[in-house]
Amino acid sequence: MLTWVVHPFVENRKRSVLLIAFLVLILALVYLSTKSIYIVLLSVFFFGVGLYKYFVPFHYQFDQRKIVVLSFLYRFEKKWESFRSFYADSNGVLLSPFDRPSRLENFRGLYIQFGSNRREEVINFINQKVPEKPASIKH
Repeated sequence: MLTWVVHPFVENRKRSVLLIAFLVLILALVYLSTKSIYIVLLSVFFFGVGLYKYFVPFHYQFDQRKIVVLSFLYRFEKKWESFRSFYADSNGVLLSPFDRPSRLENFRGLYIQFGSNRREEVINFINQKVPEKPASIKH
């Protein structure tokens, strides 16, 4: 079993400070241009929904039968047999239900973030569970 937590807001402090400063600036501009606290609150809501995956920690659990992803108000569970290929990048790995690259992968696949220093461990575990990956994709 492999478990870890990814929380980009905490892991990237410099980026997080810049993001908060930028959001405060944008919200101040929204208030100055509309003079409405309700529009500002609506903007906060939309920013929160859009940046949800950055601000909230995600818990990943891999076991021999399934993957479980947990977060605030979110739980995703899927068996390893559902995935046919995967593609790794610098931040994570996309588990795909398709044998070949497809435009639907971003909608039907599952993106797993590595977090800090988990890349090799995660890829090795996935290599054991996902049968084959396309020959054109290299890790």
